[in-house]
Amino acid sequence: MDLPKGFHKEVIEARGNSLSNKASIKSKVSTSPLKPGGASFKTNVLIQANPSKLIYKPSIGAAIFSFIFLAVGLGVLFYALFPLFQSQIESVSIPWFLILFGLIFSGAGGFMFYIFYKPRVFDKQQGLYYTTYQFKLHKSRRQHSEDYLPLKSIVAIQIIGEHVQSDDGSYKSFELNLVLDDASRRNVVDHGNLKSIINDAEMLSAFLNVPIWHAGSHTD
Repeated sequence: MDLPKGFHKEVIEARGNSLSNKASIKSKVSTSPLKPGGASFKTNVLIQANPSKLIYKPSIGAAIFSFIFLAVGLGVLFYALFPLFQSQIESVSIPWFLILFGLIFSGAGGFMFYIFYKPRVFDKQQGLYYTTYQFKLHKSRRQHSEDYLPLKSIVAIQIIGEHVQSDDGSYKSFELNLVLDDASRRNVVDHGNLKSIINDAEMLSAFLNVPIWHAGSHTD
């Protein structure tokens, strides 16, 4: 029997092999949370910078949350250290507790700024997904490195829901992971806004031409 116009036996066999390979990979991929925990609020927003590039930006909530920690920490440090500049150190008791408190809060705020603002870029021109502040093309040639990942190695987008228990209560968090051709995974974002996670997954699925694999919810 003749094949439909535009279809060839080799093409059909290639598609069949591709589907078979993805099914094999899917059976090996873990469905447990890759990064247990996660934020209870939306941390990042996926935007299309141009037709060949998708970029994650920090959400307003993440920026405000980080700024509060940083501002409180710096404010406490200023309050604790200011008297030292007005008189001799010998005559002033050093408030070590306030200094430690300020260092912890300002350090936490600075760390959150670093994490939330860390680039997460899907770039078709470079053929890469990279997560580094300083993009270096020669380093990007390394396969599956910590900061650089070839787009061709991504076979699916995975969504995992998680019920997180903490001392302050419980909440739901959702992971968006990249599934790679060796059945390993790379986490992209992890926060509590399911609608945003689904929208991001749909954008990435269309951009990368890969399927979305939903995994069941877990309890931490």
